[in-house]
Amino acid sequence: MGKAAYLLALSRIEGVGAITLRRILDAVDDVCDIFSNPAILEGVAPALYRRVVSHLSLSELLESAKREVEEAKRKHIDTFGLGDVDYPQLLAECADPPPAFFYFGNRDALHSPHCISVVGTRRASRYGLKAVEVLLEDLANKLPDLVVISGLAFGIDVKAHKVALDLGIPTIGVLAHGLDRIYPAAHRNIAIEMVKKGGLLSEYSWGSKVERHHFVGRNRIVAGLSHATLVVESADRGGSLLTAAMASGYGREVFAVPGRITDSTSVGCNRIIASMQAIPAVNADSIISVLGWGKSNGGEEESSSSLFVPQDLPDDPVLRLIVEEETIHFNDLLMRLGMSAAELSNKLFTLEFDGFIKPLPGGLYAKS
Repeated sequence: MGKAAYLLALSRIEGVGAITLRRILDAVDDVCDIFSNPAILEGVAPALYRRVVSHLSLSELLESAKREVEEAKRKHIDTFGLGDVDYPQLLAECADPPPAFFYFGNRDALHSPHCISVVGTRRASRYGLKAVEVLLEDLANKLPDLVVISGLAFGIDVKAHKVALDLGIPTIGVLAHGLDRIYPAAHRNIAIEMVKKGGLLSEYSWGSKVERHHFVGRNRIVAGLSHATLVVESADRGGSLLTAAMASGYGREVFAVPGRITDSTSVGCNRIIASMQAIPAVNADSIISVLGWGKSNGGEEESSSSLFVPQDLPDDPVLRLIVEEETIHFNDLLMRLGMSAAELSNKLFTLEFDGFIKPLPGGLYAKS
């Protein structure tokens, strides 16, 4: 059972969220000690301590949580607690990880060295759906242990899950409700297929219904569980951009698929690319190189795209400056070339798409 039941019990106290629990865990040697000696809380979370002393029975909360964990076990559902050895490391590194969560499926998928979250609009266009197919197929061909994470919503989310299933790679769906239901109900059969190699994850108890505020919590897990987040299509505002912002806040890379400036479903992606909040994703290599995922198959660095890079470079001022400097920051290019940010972003996208340059972490660019 580990620490899961103890953390579940504390998380059931009104007003105690993930950040408060994280602060408590960082301050105490063992969360279990709180239940035998609540005074430990006085110096860490005084308001919580007063609530416990005045109104709550920690022992009753703990017994209820233990029953919940045992019931989940009977349903072949695993319960993970923050601090347990098998709690996903990427999620544990976040400032507000779920103190405990329930998982139904293949546990190994939670610990893959190559996890990517794919998010986007529910009203996906044919272009967006095709982009999911092309990018995931390309990534899966180069990364056999790839795991795809999303939220099982309509549009880009469910397309990512479907493509992963078609490719035979694990995919994890993060839910905004208990594991006793699937929302939307239309995705139930897909969810059943997902648990064979991947799984379904929720921080909410069995029987918890869909609540609007649950989706924000769901999005933080989608962002925190992966090494990078890929936004395929998004309007100027929406949940996928919130997920991207959360990923960035966790220190993870954010990628976005560029789209036509006339397409409403690409406004958000184009904006975060132009403002350097996301790196353009035009093929698998544009993602792999930034994340340092290029070494596989015995340590040899894959660079299949380099086989197709033209040897005769075009006479382009942006490319010429990148070649001269070897690596150069987006802002330096702006200052030295006198272009607008939008003009430079479009030029860089074209050069990357044609295979002449590649993006690097921190807003840098280099010759491919």
